[in-house]
Amino acid sequence: MSYEIVVVFIMIFSFLGMVFITIRKIPVIIALPNNPNFIPGVNLKERFTREVKDVIKKKYFGIQILGQKMLSRIRILILKLDNRIFNWNLKLKEKSKKTKEDIDFELDTIKNKLKEK
Repeated sequence: MSYEIVVVFIMIFSFLGMVFITIRKIPVIIALPNNPNFIPGVNLKERFTREVKDVIKKKYFGIQILGQKMLSRIRILILKLDNRIFNWNLKLKEKSKKTKEDIDFELDTIKNKLKEK
C-alpha cells in the first residue's frame, strides 16, 4: 500500500513539472515565426533530390580518385617493365657483341693458319 502512495506522488510531481515547463515556454512558442517553410517536410522532395545529387557527386568524385590511383599504379608498373626490358636488351647486345668478337677472332686465327700453310 505504501508503494502506491509513492507512485501517486511521483505521477503528480511529474505532471506538475510538465505543466511548469509548458508555462515557461509559452512566450518562446508565441515568438516563433509563422511561415510554412519552418515546418519540415514541405520541401522534402527538393531537399531529398538535392541530398541524392550531393551523394552521387561525392561517390563519383571518389570513383575518379580511385581511377586516378589505379592508372598511376599501372603506369608505374609499365615503366618498371619497360626498364627491365631495356636492361635485358642491353645485356643481349653486349652478349651478341662478345660472341661476334669471338667469332671474328676465331676467323682471324683460321685465316692466319691458312696463310702459314
